[in-house]
Amino acid sequence: MDQVHKFKPEDSSDGTSQAPLDSIDGDAEKTEEPQYRPATAAGLPPNGGARAWLVVLGGWCCYLSSYGWLSSIGVFQTYYEQNLLRTYSSSTIAWILSVQVFVLNGMAPINGKVFDSYGSNALITTGTFLHVFGIMMISLSKEYYQLFLAQSVCSGIGAAMLFHGATNAVATWFSSRRGLALGLASSGASIGGVIVP
Repeated sequence: MDQVHKFKPEDSSDGTSQAPLDSIDGDAEKTEEPQYRPATAAGLPPNGGARAWLVVLGGWCCYLSSYGWLSSIGVFQTYYEQNLLRTYSSSTIAWILSVQVFVLNGMAPINGKVFDSYGSNALITTGTFLHVFGIMMISLSKEYYQLFLAQSVCSGIGAAMLFHGATNAVATWFSSRRGLALGLASSGASIGGVIVP
């Protein structure tokens, strides 16, 4: 990690050299280059290699647990109507599931900013925790508001972080094969839609 120096011109008119500010005042701001963006010597993504394809595999797993989970909302609707929330109308129960879909897609601008600032590790780690925690809280929920908070909010935010973190991570490892890589990763959503219910 190279330290970034801010320069203060001593005298720009006579061509003298510039001294770094941190050597003058000692309070220079230290910044780090993000470690999440792979690049070759030419500054382009590697477009392959073992690490790049492992990122695609990781993205596949994230798609499976985010959009694959989301593909099973019909099963949740039926289960809630017949068991846990049988005193509620179908449209009231559908709010739990439709808000989850909204949160998953609506978090894109926020997750994009987090990815740009901190990388995919922050999104995927936090998203994994929130998604699993939300699923665990669903198993303990007995009331409508508990299911709403656990599934729509907590699990929805976690799944959104997984999905957007994986999509952005795969895209940074490929340029000419990006469509193939994203297509393979997104196939996890279809497999998840078959496995999860």
